[in-house]
Amino acid sequence: MTDTSIISFDEYKNEWLQEILENNPTTVQLGNRFAKKLVTQWLDFDDDNDEIIFCDGCGDGGIDIAYLKRSENPNEGDIWYLVQSKYGSAFNGRSTLLIEGQKVTDTLDGKTRRLSSMTNDLLERLLIFKDSLSTNDKLILVFATNSAISEEEKRALNDIKAIGKARVGNFFDTDSISIETIYQRVSDNLAQYKKYKIPFSANLVPSGNDLLVGSIKLINLFQFLKDYKMEM
Repeated sequence: MTDTSIISFDEYKNEWLQEILENNPTTVQLGNRFAKKLVTQWLDFDDDNDEIIFCDGCGDGGIDIAYLKRSENPNEGDIWYLVQSKYGSAFNGRSTLLIEGQKVTDTLDGKTRRLSSMTNDLLERLLIFKDSLSTNDKLILVFATNSAISEEEKRALNDIKAIGKARVGNFFDTDSISIETIYQRVSDNLAQYKKYKIPFSANLVPSGNDLLVGSIKLINLFQFLKDYKMEM
């Protein structure tokens, strides 16, 4: 994992996007790769998870990815995440949020007629979910973008939430994620760990950018481990 304590967000973003951009992907492939990587890292699951559904394409009803997070705690509910991914120039601020939010609520409200078989199957599952709601169950429409959304865009997101609650139900909610979301999470996790500087004597040579190879005397290794234990 990249150490975000020593690199800026822009450097982290460029590194994060390398996998997305490799081998000259098409515009569709770019969007798919971006959505898949961002969502799997955000929700911390493998992309072969049985509860994730990739709908992106013709007739997707505004839903690129859907994921059902089942609660393991009886005091918490299940959550359906419906993700609308907008990579790069596909995101044009407030207008994009409102247009795509309208598209998804139309789908959930049964107003979209031409849907793919994948999205139709998803919609059936969502209707079953709605009919058997518990108090804590939720459906969250998530917008995935390169950069964090602005205050104006957050207000648009709240407008979408109000429309969704009125048309779909009170269990409807909205959220947004970005590469910055992942960067901040990694930074926060690293900040929890204390760093130690413990000198030791060894014969080492560089092997690549982040690796040293060499030998160390047993007595020096023992002293290093002893000093490390004292610091802990």
